[in-house]
Amino acid sequence: MTAHTTQTPGNQAAAVVARTGIPVLLLIGYPGTPTVSATIGTGTPRCYTSTTALYEDGLRAEVHAPGGPTPEKLVRCELPDAAKPRPVLLATPGEMVWGIETSHGGLTARAGIWNGWTLFHLTRDQRGRGRLPVLRLVGAESLPTGRPGQEAVPGP
Repeated sequence: MTAHTTQTPGNQAAAVVARTGIPVLLLIGYPGTPTVSATIGTGTPRCYTSTTALYEDGLRAEVHAPGGPTPEKLVRCELPDAAKPRPVLLATPGEMVWGIETSHGGLTARAGIWNGWTLFHLTRDQRGRGRLPVLRLVGAESLPTGRPGQEAVPGP
């Protein structure tokens, strides 16, 4: 299911959060408007399991509900030829958390767990320039800590 309209990324994300019960992570300052979508699991009842903000150049940010893939699995699957992931501090709403990152081919994959949600993002490698991506987590303040997504319903 994809929520893709001419709305701003924040409005798109808020609509997906309201429907799924899972926050949306946005990359701030990246060109273009991302396509914001939600994934539905195969269990019974069928619940939303993650949200994704996909940018035109393949960069993206994801939030996975509890019980989803581990941070290490996410970064290793995304950049399988990269060196072993290393521990890093990740900025999350209101605090820093330990996560992991790895880089390969000009890309960096980072992931960590914040309040039960697994946050993941794939960005251009900016480590040599001393820069970290600017992130915005939409909907986290209005949702209970680390719970599965809402039951899947047909939506726009």
